[in-house]
Amino acid sequence: MKLENVNWQEYHLYDLFTISSGNKFDKSKMTAYDPSVNFVGRSSTRNGVTAYVDAIDGVDPYQPGCMTIALGGEHLGSCFIQLHPFYTSQNVVVLSEKKSMTENVKIFISHIIRNESKNNYMAFARELNAHVRTDFVIKLPSLKPGVPDCEFMDKYIENLKRDFSSVPDYFLNEGYDKAFWYLDNINQEDFERDYAGISVAKSIALSDREWDYFTLEDIVSSVHNGKSYNASDLVVSDGEEYVSYVTRTDENNGVSMYVQALDYQGLEKANAITIGDTTATIFFQEHEFITGPHIIVIRADWLNVYTANFIITILNQEKYRYPVFGRAFTKDLIKQTKVYLPIDKDGNPDYQFMEDYIKSLPFSKKI
Repeated sequence: MKLENVNWQEYHLYDLFTISSGNKFDKSKMTAYDPSVNFVGRSSTRNGVTAYVDAIDGVDPYQPGCMTIALGGEHLGSCFIQLHPFYTSQNVVVLSEKKSMTENVKIFISHIIRNESKNNYMAFARELNAHVRTDFVIKLPSLKPGVPDCEFMDKYIENLKRDFSSVPDYFLNEGYDKAFWYLDNINQEDFERDYAGISVAKSIALSDREWDYFTLEDIVSSVHNGKSYNASDLVVSDGEEYVSYVTRTDENNGVSMYVQALDYQGLEKANAITIGDTTATIFFQEHEFITGPHIIVIRADWLNVYTANFIITILNQEKYRYPVFGRAFTKDLIKQTKVYLPIDKDGNPDYQFMEDYIKSLPFSKKI
C-alpha cells in the first residue's frame, strides 16, 4: 500500500472531531493518595501522560479513545490516543470523533496532526491554539471530497505493525521509536548479558508488600544544607584523586566537575542523597563531595545505592510540585515530605525489600 497512490483531500479538524478545551488543571495542585486517573500534559513521550492522580469529586475524566493535542511547549502538536480515563493540563485539547474510527485510523490521523503542527506552527509565533478550532487543516486519503478512506488508513497502519513481544519493557516504555531501533539493531542475548543484567535472579513485585506513608524526617538521620562553594574558587583535578563538586545540574548525577582532593571544610562523606532546592534535582552520591549553593544533603544508616535509587524514584514523583526556579524544595519541605513505602510485618519501612527489588531490575548489575 503506497501513500502516493491514493486521493488526498483537505479536512478541517472540526469536520472530524468535537474539540474540547480540556480540564486546564494545574498538576502541582493535583493529589496522588489513591490515584486512578491519568494526567495528560504537553509531554511528547509516554502518550503525553505526566502523572497518575486522584479522581476529583464531581469531575468526570475524559474517556479512553479520545485523542489529545498539546497546544504549546517544546513539542507543540504532540498528538496521542488516550487508552485510560484522563484529565488534562492547560494548553491540551481533547478530540472526540464525530463518526466512529478504529484505533488504526486514529493513529494515522495523529501522525498527520503532528506533522502539520511541526511544519506550520510555532510557539510564540504562529500559535497552534489560535487555529486548532478554526482553520487547522490536514490532508487525508479520501474516497471522494468529504469522505475519508478509513479502510485504507486502517489497513496501512495494520501493515506497519511489527511483533514487539521480544522487546523488553524498558525499551517499550521509551516509545515506539526506541522499540523499532531495538528490533533493527540489537542482539538481545548479547545486550542482556553485557548491559541489562540483573543482580538478583528472581522476580520481585511491588505488590508483594503492603505499603504505608512515612514523613521523611522520621526515617532519616539528617537533612542539612551542604556548605556552599563557588565553582570559581575551585581547581579541577588533574589526577586520580578527586572530590565531586555537586550542584543543581540535572546531568552527570548532579556533579558539575571533579576538583582537587583537598581538606575542604564541609567535605561530605559518600553515601548520601543530594537535592538542589530550587531545581528539585535529586541524586545519590557514592563518593566524597562538596556542594555548590542550594544543595540539601540527606543521610540515613539504611542508605546504599539500591535503597537510595528506590527512594529517589519516589521523591521524583514530588518534583512537579516544585517547578524549576519556582517554588523551592526547601529543607523544611523536604523534611515534611510524605513518602509511600513498602513495610515489613512490624509496619516499618522494609529497606531490604527495597534493595532486593532494585537488584531485580534490568541494568542493576551496572549500578
